Amino acid sequence: MCADLTPDSRRIDLWCTYISDIGDASLWPRYDALVSEDERARQARFRFARDRRRFLVTRALVRTVLSRYAAVRPERWTFSTGPHGRPSISTPHLPALEFNISHSADLVVLGITSDRALGIDVESMEAREVDIDGLDRYFAPQESAALLALAPPERRRRFFDLWTLKESYIKARGMGLAIALDSFRFELTGERGLTLAMRPDLRDSPQHWRLWQLPLRPRYVAAVCAARGDDASPQLIVREIVPLLSEKIVEVAPSRATD
Repeated sequence: MCADLTPDSRRIDLWCTYISDIGDASLWPRYDALVSEDERARQARFRFARDRRRFLVTRALVRTVLSRYAAVRPERWTFSTGPHGRPSISTPHLPALEFNISHSADLVVLGITSDRALGIDVESMEAREVDIDGLDRYFAPQESAALLALAPPERRRRFFDLWTLKESYIKARGMGLAIALDSFRFELTGERGLTLAMRPDLRDSPQHWRLWQLPLRPRYVAAVCAARGDDASPQLIVREIVPLLSEKIVEVAPSRATD
């Protein structure tokens, strides 16, 4: 495999693997051959086979796709973990790649860009229950009130819209739940409106970030948060990929985005 893509801060690439699309059984030993001994040990700690398979697909996706941007063999990539659990590349002498990973149910998503902080989150609206009684654990008071004002059929979708946005921001900051979930909030207005607001004690500014919400295959919703920088809004390119087998660009228009 050779590098055939250039990392670019003007572009955010989203690579989506639906595990049920991996129909070729010969791919699984090829994925296994790519992972490190540490990754193999982490995979073995999962109790259920579906979780072990998803972990393996995630690692194979990360390694093979990163090798599209730099002349490093997939099995040669090395990674480190920050104090809040965020993975980063530790392979030396590489272009300024930024990546982030999210998965839910059948879907694994890898986001890649350059020279800007990046966070992504994806949720299956069928794989998780919505805890209406525990909204204050997830949201700022204004977000909880807006949710409760909706009719029940709309409330479930709005829950996932808000939650993916909040997770994407937390992941872009690289601080995990060290950031209080009620210290920032999103307002979703009209058909496409999206606004981020923050408390002063967060020591950040909404003007530092761009956010997008994306509908993927039915019942999946994703959010992307990227540091704004001084340039124009980056282009989002979405691909569906079966690692080591096939890929295609798919047209996905954001359902909401910040200005």
